[in-house]
Amino acid sequence: MSTTTERRMATRTEASVVTKDAPDPPSRRDRVLTWALPLVALGVLAAGLITWWRASGHDQEMVDEAARRDRVLIVATSHIETLNSLDYRKVDEGLKGWAAVTTGTLHDQLTSVSDEDRKVLAEQEKISTGSVMDAAVTELDDDTATVIAAVEITVRDGSASGEDAEPTVKRNRFAADLVKVGDDWLLESLEQVAVNMS
Repeated sequence: MSTTTERRMATRTEASVVTKDAPDPPSRRDRVLTWALPLVALGVLAAGLITWWRASGHDQEMVDEAARRDRVLIVATSHIETLNSLDYRKVDEGLKGWAAVTTGTLHDQLTSVSDEDRKVLAEQEKISTGSVMDAAVTELDDDTATVIAAVEITVRDGSASGEDAEPTVKRNRFAADLVKVGDDWLLESLEQVAVNMS
């Protein structure tokens, strides 16, 4: 074999090796997948972020609403206990306490107690202490609320003859309407409600 022939054969062999090792050009499907998969992944990620963002905002609204409801319940409980407590030795102080937690018509009624009525309260020599045993917010919006409460009222005789007597305990159920005045929640009404025994 001549040297020229050998060279031609070697060149053909190298060319066939190069041809076999070279990758096939990408098909149209492969090119589409190369671009589509990252776009789909990006879309899924964006949808996930939007869903998370919306859920976070909704969760915050629920947290804010629960905090407002808790605040109203705490304030209402304290106010209801105040209106069911009075010490005959401190009638004026007690009436001031009642006035401080009320508004509207209820406030007007409590601040217009006559001197005669104050005297009667003092002469009864009773010490009443109200304790809310259970309470719940039944209605709530931005500036009004309604609370129901089960209240235990302990009445002690403060006279010298009644010091050793057992206190009287009464249990009542109340409905209270509250109004937001500035940053404070105040009682607008407090009414005893009947307990349905059926």
